[in-house]
Amino acid sequence: MSVLSKKEIEVRLKKSPEDLESIIITPLLDEKFDHDSVDLRLGCYFRVPAVSTTECVKPYQDTVEHYPELVHKPYGQDREVNTLILQPHHAVLASTLEYIKMPGDVSGQILTKSSWARLFISIASAPWIHPFYRGCLTLEVTNLGNVPVALPVGKPMAQLVFIKLELEDEDKIKKDVIEGSYAGAVMPEAPKFKA
Repeated sequence: MSVLSKKEIEVRLKKSPEDLESIIITPLLDEKFDHDSVDLRLGCYFRVPAVSTTECVKPYQDTVEHYPELVHKPYGQDREVNTLILQPHHAVLASTLEYIKMPGDVSGQILTKSSWARLFISIASAPWIHPFYRGCLTLEVTNLGNVPVALPVGKPMAQLVFIKLELEDEDKIKKDVIEGSYAGAVMPEAPKFKA
């Protein structure tokens, strides 16, 4: 496996959406690239675990589709900044502002931007993205620090690293397959457990 460089990411972003090697990131404002990653911004939707609304979550027994609660923080046309205050030692599910289309020969890894990590904010609890994934990514944002932190909608919070798979000729993926529990998401998804 190897990490895609900025140059290869840019080449794949210019390919036709029908091309199985194309990458789509939209909206891709300001083209925020490092040498080996793309910045992703915090989206408008959050799932907040409200203590008073759920007595006990029982995975595999009860549906958990309404836990955590869905909260929307608008991101205006004039790029005004709205925030969600994340209390110490609390976590929320958030989505990226960007919609992602992964190619068939590449996986991805989401990493916390170092400036946020220095505030004890972590988003790396489920960081892997499979080939052919489509949708806004769900981020598990945790405040590991001892003071509340304002999470600004529309600001860079994560980095997406693309990892090229080493496929044998007979293993090459020849058709576009969208599958998985969370494929096509446009806001943070509630958990889905398979029996």
